[in-house]
Amino acid sequence: MSNVKVLIQASSRSWAGGRDICMGLVNGEIAVVRTIRHALAAFPDAQLCLVAPEFDRDGELNKVVEIIADKRLTAFYGFDESPLKRMIAASIELTDDDYIVRVDGIHFCFDFNLSQQMLTIAQQKNLDCIKLPADFPVHFSSEIFRVGALRELANLLTTPELAKFHVHPKTYFELNRYDYKFEHLKVLPQYSDEYLNECRQLAQPIYEIPRQEVNSHRIASGDRLGYHYQIALKYLKKNMRVLDIACADGYGVRMMSSSLSLVHGADLDAESVNFARQNSSQQNVEFFVEDITNMSFDDNSYDGVTCFETLEHVPEDACLKELLRIIKPGGMLILSTPQNSYGHIPVNSCHLVEYNLDYLLKLTGQYFHVVKVIGIKAGIIHDDADPYGTNTVLVCIKPIR
Repeated sequence: MSNVKVLIQASSRSWAGGRDICMGLVNGEIAVVRTIRHALAAFPDAQLCLVAPEFDRDGELNKVVEIIADKRLTAFYGFDESPLKRMIAASIELTDDDYIVRVDGIHFCFDFNLSQQMLTIAQQKNLDCIKLPADFPVHFSSEIFRVGALRELANLLTTPELAKFHVHPKTYFELNRYDYKFEHLKVLPQYSDEYLNECRQLAQPIYEIPRQEVNSHRIASGDRLGYHYQIALKYLKKNMRVLDIACADGYGVRMMSSSLSLVHGADLDAESVNFARQNSSQQNVEFFVEDITNMSFDDNSYDGVTCFETLEHVPEDACLKELLRIIKPGGMLILSTPQNSYGHIPVNSCHLVEYNLDYLLKLTGQYFHVVKVIGIKAGIIHDDADPYGTNTVLVCIKPIR
């Protein structure tokens, strides 16, 4: 039987540069500490390692091992931009045929029964990787890797355009599944509403934070928020009058302003709007305090609207009706929202709901023509042939009646 090591990947900073939510408190305990305790109980015979970037050495994460005080737990720090290299370095003592169970530090309610099922299947079939379907709720997820497959992958992913797979190696195996021994777990659980609500309540404190911060520490190969705007700019034209609704501190507005004639930003939070105004020197931008369900803009005001990670926070029909009203006939809406096949009670307590793909397309199709569906698998990775992922981007056109 192969050896097994459990890696808990965590960082004090998100890929966008702000504070990572794994450092938030869950019932008075740091979230990543809770995740590690859960893993120690789930795998009593395995060695565990907290795997973090080099910039976290001697930082907040350094005290986690001391807090837990279990001889099975160690820590590894290194490779700021490559979780893949961290995983390999943290498992240097393992052979190629040994296995890694990888858990994200924020997933304190990961389903260890699924982890153990996947590990058993991987060992029996000598798989390179087994994971859950892309639209399975991420908070319950984990992945299994054969150590030798990760080592081979690191030698393969050497060009800048492949850096995104250093962040999420599971997606490389998934997108290239005919070249590797890869499987999705096929038999999936059903969670009770009671359990989903319990997890949601536990997670509430860590999600009661402002919208994700983007700053100078941003690492582009893993920053999904920035990637949404990159996608949008592939479809928006230079002469368009564009609104970024729920613009937060104006990061996306500033990013798009160099490619578009005019960009407005709007957000419900007056403090965010004031920050955006004070930190945006571009001449073709302007910011407003607005409620996405009841905006002050005239009918048919904009050629295009971007609306990222917002629909799940607000009454959906009121939001889409208002977006339809302010966009010109033939104009464009580009929106993103989490994709979750179990999303009627999302763990993220700031979300009213998270959408499975079928429901989202039916909902949005009542108001707009959906012309492009992008399922982001993880980070900034998507497959044009597969619309399923952890996040959905829709490119929509307002009908011309």
